[in-house]
Amino acid sequence: MRKYLRWIYLVVALAAIAGVLFLGCHPLVKAAPGASDVTEVSQEKRAQAALETLYILKNFYLYDADENVLLDAYKKEQSIEDMIKALDDPLARHMDESEFRTFMDDMKGSFDGIGIVVGIRDGELTIVAPIKDTPGERAGLMPLDKIMHIDGRSTQDMALEYAVSLMKGKKGTTVVLGIERDENEATNTFDVTIVRDTILIPRTSCEMLENQIGYVHLASFFGENTAEEMMEEIKSLLDRDMKGFILDLRLNPGGSVELAVQVSTKFLPAGTPVVHMVDKNGRRVTYHAGPGEKVDIPMVVLVNEVSASASEIVAGALKDMGRATIVGVKTFGKGSVQTIYPLSDGSAISITTHKYLTAGEHSIGKKGIEPDVEMRLPEAPEGSDEGVTDTQLEAAIKILTEQLEKQESNKVAG
Repeated sequence: MRKYLRWIYLVVALAAIAGVLFLGCHPLVKAAPGASDVTEVSQEKRAQAALETLYILKNFYLYDADENVLLDAYKKEQSIEDMIKALDDPLARHMDESEFRTFMDDMKGSFDGIGIVVGIRDGELTIVAPIKDTPGERAGLMPLDKIMHIDGRSTQDMALEYAVSLMKGKKGTTVVLGIERDENEATNTFDVTIVRDTILIPRTSCEMLENQIGYVHLASFFGENTAEEMMEEIKSLLDRDMKGFILDLRLNPGGSVELAVQVSTKFLPAGTPVVHMVDKNGRRVTYHAGPGEKVDIPMVVLVNEVSASASEIVAGALKDMGRATIVGVKTFGKGSVQTIYPLSDGSAISITTHKYLTAGEHSIGKKGIEPDVEMRLPEAPEGSDEGVTDTQLEAAIKILTEQLEKQESNKVAG
């Protein structure tokens, strides 16, 4: 049976704090007597960053946070990470300077590593899928492989971000993964040595299908040029006389709110609402489709249970505005937005700052978006390595073919 991993993805809206925050005199930490100047400077930086974190949480965190609990959490180990953990919010996290730098590099669309998508499944670090034409794929790694250790370090209870950081590294260096694989009712364990390389993150791919129906798969909403890359693919299909269009958002975990609005803009009239953002005080901001080149041919959007956050913003807007037929299964149901705040010590925090409503003002948190046409993929035969027929894509092609035939019939009748 085909199984999907469920893990948490972030909708990211980048926000910076301008200048130095004035937070008053509140010494969270004192340097020990005789501490070196370097230690004092380090502690001062950490304390300043902690004060900034406290201010951000008090003013921008979507939910109530107890200041005393946060301060107590920090004082134990002088750790901002402990402050964030005290929120008991699985979507909130602290990134140290190195992790934040890596995150920003990834947003550019490439990184040095082995090229696999991983998540936590049943408490274990598990491969979702290797990225095509990467060291991970060439090494034979497969979906649902469990990574038991990385260079000899056990992955039990290891944070996902830390595991990812261990697998990344300079191009040409090696990493050894301990793999556990279930196959043919047996469990096999083995080590795989992989040479890291520069990984280009695939965001779009296109294909012309039958009946002049174009297909674009959008893999994520990370990368500054995602909307433009998608439009280039669409233009190439229009140049080949595309009549109908399928946008595939399956397995798309989301990304930037801004990019979700940019993508939606390509299919909606200027001024059409795309998403409504609501902060802790109930203040609402509505993002609208902008002007520019539009795609106005019949359209279907494919979604599944992993389509989340920014994917749901796009699917929700196109469904609510009657622009596209949604086909597949109910989406993930992530109805909140996380904002990243850089801190003065070079680290950053990502916290929940808004909930969002779809264009039609529907809340999808823990609910997801119901497709217009529900279609599940069939189960693969037990023990079979063969793929299954993509019945969701077939349904999309059928819907568009019928719409195009109806359009042609109306033209003839007219």
